[in-house]
Amino acid sequence: MLKQEHLKDILFEMKNTFCFDSESFRYLAARKCHVDFDEFVKVESINSWTTSVTESVRLLHFILKLEPYNLNEWQSIRKAALEISMLARPLMETLRLILYNWKLCEVGLTDKEIVINTIPVKMKICSNCAQCNIVQVGPFYISEYQSDKNKAVKHCLCPFDDSHFLIESIVKYEFVTPPTKLSSDYLKDSFYKFLLKCDRLIHFLRQKGLLNEIDPYINVLKRFLNEEQHICNISHINSNMNKRVQEVLRCLRESREQNGKRLIQLNEKLSLSQAYQLIDELKSIPTVNQQIDIIKIGRQLVMKANEHQVKISFIKNKIFSKLTNSL
Repeated sequence: MLKQEHLKDILFEMKNTFCFDSESFRYLAARKCHVDFDEFVKVESINSWTTSVTESVRLLHFILKLEPYNLNEWQSIRKAALEISMLARPLMETLRLILYNWKLCEVGLTDKEIVINTIPVKMKICSNCAQCNIVQVGPFYISEYQSDKNKAVKHCLCPFDDSHFLIESIVKYEFVTPPTKLSSDYLKDSFYKFLLKCDRLIHFLRQKGLLNEIDPYINVLKRFLNEEQHICNISHINSNMNKRVQEVLRCLRESREQNGKRLIQLNEKLSLSQAYQLIDELKSIPTVNQQIDIIKIGRQLVMKANEHQVKISFIKNKIFSKLTNSL
């Protein structure tokens, strides 16, 4: 693991190695389930807790003496894989946005365009437990997610499968006047070029052996197609424009397979730095960057909602109190 993370030069010594005894945590969990223990186990658990507290204090003292390190400057294959996974929905939302505007121009509606605005999510939800409303945006009908307040969902407890994905931001759509008019051919070309760039990242992960059976884009694209199929089956609305979008989404699997074959034929082998350059290039796109910023805000809100602050005056452990008094 250290070799993969480019940390093989770290020397493990007593001063930077910390051992935490988990016996006390098992004891506390069992006691909460009303399991009784004899006196010997109780004493052992107290000693275990004391050991862990002592190590915690030693670890905190060690951290306080360290120089801060900018994680944004750290590059590793695993970190790149996490970045690509986090980018999955922002990238696919941007891809679909290009598709909507391409289809607008295709029918001659060049005086308007669709843009997205993103708002943060304050709780952990997925596309399965989030409320989904169909709204009209120009000539399109679009599915918009929102927190399901009726069910008072605080935490997503849905089992992990390939039928849904994590909702870390709510994407809203607007029909506005564009600053410049773009042609249908230009947007079509932009759509497939953007898709190829996204697939280059998947090709990179596959070469590094970090791609599971399902790549991070598939769940989102499947959901997009299901949404369009649902809208097109509603009898009382004019879904002609959605049918145009549905037609392209249906062909995406074949387009992506062709991209994969093309990259193999080109023998493309991105280095780690080249992969990061491509990631940074995609993140710099305004619609992608906007979604990333909102996702970060949402994550902070979720963490804050689950934070529990303990006042120093409430800490009764003598060992830990020595540390707090010295700060």
